[in-house]
Order: sequence, then structure tokens, then C-alpha cells
Amino acid sequence: MALEPRKFKTRKSINVPGHSHYLTFSTYRGHPYLKDDKICRLLVRRINKASKDYQFAVLGYVFMPDHVHLLIHPSAEKYKIAKILQAIKQGPSVSAKNRGLISTDLWQEGGGYDRNVTRFRTRRSILRYIHRNPVKQGMVADPWEYRWSSAS
Repeated sequence: MALEPRKFKTRKSINVPGHSHYLTFSTYRGHPYLKDDKICRLLVRRINKASKDYQFAVLGYVFMPDHVHLLIHPSAEKYKIAKILQAIKQGPSVSAKNRGLISTDLWQEGGGYDRNVTRFRTRRSILRYIHRNPVKQGMVADPWEYRWSSAS
């Protein structure tokens, strides 16, 4: 009996003007690549460039060793989260490989997680969750102590 190749869940995006998006994506096979400050700096630069190119505000973020949480709010009337994610993820992956920082892919295959957010209270709750993630994992005592977070 032949085994079927593993199928990854695909991210379904609903691109609605005025909505914020809570995005989560993981490193390849859970490798802790984001412990490396050089890779995190590449990611910050890429997010800043993508935010200008694709017209979105970064409301909050945290880079955990094996995943990223990002809360963004597109201002363009027409946008595609898939394009935004591609712009964010592709650059650091290529740069990290070219610089010899990684030998595999940087990101896990698939789009990750995308949740549309319409309410202020929900955004606030997501930001609290994002910022408390390093505390919950025992990495720091207070959210503002974690370097790769919008709380710091």
C-alpha cells in the first residue's frame, strides 16, 4: 500500500478593507532559527519594507524561536494577505541562506494562520497574548524585557 504524501493545511485568507489580520507562521520543522539575532534583524527589515510596499501598519509582533506572531492592519482598499506574507517571508529566507545562517528553508511550508480581526477589544486581547508569549515560555519575566517584541 502506497503512502500518501503529507498534506499541509492551507491558510484561507479573507481580504476585507478595514479588517486587521492576526498572522502566525512557523520556522521549518520547528527549528529555533529565530534565536539568531541576525535572522531576526533580516525579518524586521523585511517587515518594515513590506509595510511600506503593501501599505499596512504593524500593530504588534513577537518573534519566538520557532514562530512569529504578527498583528497588521492594511490601509489599502485592495490587498492580498498571501502577497504580504510572501513579501515578509521570502526575503529573510533567501538572505539567511545566502549568508550561510541556515542550510534548510527558513519557514514551514504553508501559509500559517490568518485570523481577521474587526473589534478593538479583540485586537487588544491578541496584543496581550502576543506580548505575553515569551513570559509564558519562561524566556523573560516581563513582556518588555523580550528583545524581539513590539512590547519592548
